[in-house]
Order: sequence, then structure tokens, then C-alpha cells
Amino acid sequence: MGYLYREIVEYKQKRFAKILLPLITVLCLLNFIVILSDLKRYLNNFHYVISFLVVALLLLQFKIWRKCKRRYRYQIIDDELIIERFDGEKRRVELSIDIKQIIKVEKIKDKICDDIEYKEYCFTNKNNNLYRVFYKMDGKMYSFCFEPSTKFINKVNSIMKNKPLAS
Repeated sequence: MGYLYREIVEYKQKRFAKILLPLITVLCLLNFIVILSDLKRYLNNFHYVISFLVVALLLLQFKIWRKCKRRYRYQIIDDELIIERFDGEKRRVELSIDIKQIIKVEKIKDKICDDIEYKEYCFTNKNNNLYRVFYKMDGKMYSFCFEPSTKFINKVNSIMKNKPLAS
């Protein structure tokens, strides 16, 4: 029987989103009521600016709502690192690699500025708990960024020490 460890990472600003989303909805509804109540005056004045603001607020609301529904599950099963993305109830495997293929794991300190192709499986723009994993697949170097716990990184490193590195 192999090794099993998993953790789920969710959007950390859900409380902020729960306040912001209803506020945006109320602002959009108030704007709609103002338009219906005084349509003639509204059309003569700032309708372009207000319409643009409403559309921008609705787009922001949709983006925050989608971000709140997204979760990532990082797991190690039988020396395989699997990253799954959940959008609500829909599950999708984003990445599945053998830990033997991992070259190194490093904590991100600065902005990524190299030629290695990479993907992000995280929420944050801050580099406080962000890690980058370099791996080799089909003779080509790849990398990805994610934000696991320190315990998860320690487990990956311990498995990497027990296995020969990919060539």
C-alpha cells in the first residue's frame, strides 16, 4: 500500500466576498430603479458613465463569485502528486505527475522571470506561502506554482529523498 496525503485550499477572502457581492447587487438594483423612475432625465445626463459602472460591477461580481466557488485539492497517492480543481461540484484533474519526475521544490520569493513553461494552481497574488515545483516530462522542463501547507511540502521532499531523481 502506498502513501496517502491530501489537503484542500480554498479562497481565503470569502468573508469579504460575502459582504461585497450583496453590496454590488444592491447598487445595480438601485441604479435600475433610478433608470425606471426617471428615464427621461437619466437619458439626458450620465447614462454612459453609470451604465459602464454597472457593467464593470457586474463583471467584478461574477469574477469574485467564481473565485469563491473554486477549490484546489493537492494530494499524494502512491508517490504521485495530483492536483485537482473543483468549480462548485465539477471536478477536474489539472495535473498528475510521479514524484520521481520532480527536480526541485522552491519557495517563491520574487516574480517568476524565466523561460520554463509554468501554470498556477493557487489563489493568492502574494508570495507568502507560494511554492514552485520544477519537473521533467517527455524530456522537457515544466513548472507549476501552488500554495500548499508546510506539512505537504515536507511530505513531498521526504518522498523525493527516498526516490532517485528523474533523468
